[in-house]
Amino acid sequence: MNKKLEDRLKFYVLNYDFNRKEIINYNIFNNIIVKQSTIDLVKQYKSNKINSFDEFVEELKHIVQWQEWSRREYEISVSDAFTTDLDKYEKWDCYSQFEPNAEIVAHYILSE
Repeated sequence: MNKKLEDRLKFYVLNYDFNRKEIINYNIFNNIIVKQSTIDLVKQYKSNKINSFDEFVEELKHIVQWQEWSRREYEISVSDAFTTDLDKYEKWDCYSQFEPNAEIVAHYILSE
């Protein structure tokens, strides 16, 4: 694999590490399926099998959603720092943190 591409496969979100019992910065590409599928997607884009940048972004979103959306190991609870009301907490997963940034991440991944 192209080392430059591997270096660009980084996007950090907040996630919970069950082993360390703490919130960590988690690279969404540490999931091997997300990583390999993204590498394959970049190859398709570079060989013109994907018609547009927008199509690339949508496919990238599908890859991350497929692996890191609504799966317990990729979820955290988020709320105001001072609330004690559990009903005020929202479930955020890695995908929900990635999705609004998908286009920026795609530009970064494809940069030379």
